[in-house]
Amino acid sequence: MQLNAELNLSRGSIELPVFLPVATRGFVKAVPMQKINKMEIKALISNSVHLTISPGMEIIERTGGINGYTGFNGSYFTDSGGFQILREELVKVDNEGIIFKDRKSGKAVKVTPKVSSEIQAKIKSDVAMMLDDCPPYGAEEKRFTISVRRTYEWGKTFSMLKQTGQKRFGIIQGGFEYELRKKSAELMISLEFDGFAIGGLKIGEPKELTDLVLTKTVPLIPREYPIYLMGVGDPISIVEYSELGVGIFDSTYPTRNARHGFALTNDGPVNLKNAKHSSDFGPIERGCSCETCTYYSRTKLRELYKNEDPSFQYLVTVHNLDFMQRFMEMVRNNREEARAIAKRFSKINYSEVDKEEAG
Repeated sequence: MQLNAELNLSRGSIELPVFLPVATRGFVKAVPMQKINKMEIKALISNSVHLTISPGMEIIERTGGINGYTGFNGSYFTDSGGFQILREELVKVDNEGIIFKDRKSGKAVKVTPKVSSEIQAKIKSDVAMMLDDCPPYGAEEKRFTISVRRTYEWGKTFSMLKQTGQKRFGIIQGGFEYELRKKSAELMISLEFDGFAIGGLKIGEPKELTDLVLTKTVPLIPREYPIYLMGVGDPISIVEYSELGVGIFDSTYPTRNARHGFALTNDGPVNLKNAKHSSDFGPIERGCSCETCTYYSRTKLRELYKNEDPSFQYLVTVHNLDFMQRFMEMVRNNREEARAIAKRFSKINYSEVDKEEAG
């Protein structure tokens, strides 16, 4: 889909490119939903399998769907949980589907394409991602070949079970071989989906390989479809990949970095744990009007961190989410400035997978 397009959903239109904060079980970590609404965040991404385990479909259905359960005013995307295949201790996969095991409760859930469709229909998300088979980086080519065929077969079932008011996205697999990616793209595009995700990336491979796969795969998708790159949301990647044609990103990037003491600013990352901030009475970022920058100095925030005050995570997360909102506005409307800002973020390991947040 072309840059600066719109994705029309049941709860309104979303300008692309867009960044989706992660709300695994419906809520963004450390930030109350009324604050998320006040920040006018348009969409969140949640995990349908985790929602099935807790709070469970009965509670979500009784409240009228996930928006009724959480109170979020915007749109929800829900993924199928297929990415969890990478954590082999928690899953078992065969041609029928995937058995997921929750690491906290020990509860196991068998998810097939039909079950995934039913779960996401009950959740009433605005965009539902199909169940896909995502092999780990380093797997044999045979495993990726199986994944392409299996994901297609699952996609056939999932795409036929459309729900009124819910868009459904297919997922392109194929590992790191062009011919397999091309085959997967051809198969998935032959089905009736509203958009496509490029799966099986940012799973441990070098950035150069990610870049190569995206450069070759994005052109295989007709331009009228929105393209989603799941699990990617650092400024460098957003700028680079949106220019290729990717329109939807999600990541724990802003929340994870907040938890570890990093604030995101137009001048790059700020490590609030650093002793130099002990006498810095300025805000995290001058010119920022978020709640944190309005009422808290770097000195105060560093003290909160040192004393393990739980408000620290809330305050820095609020700022980081505000930054992401402003940054995406720049990506859409001032790409030169967005590129300049993104170059200042190379110091953060943005390829790290945050297993704590995902689980």
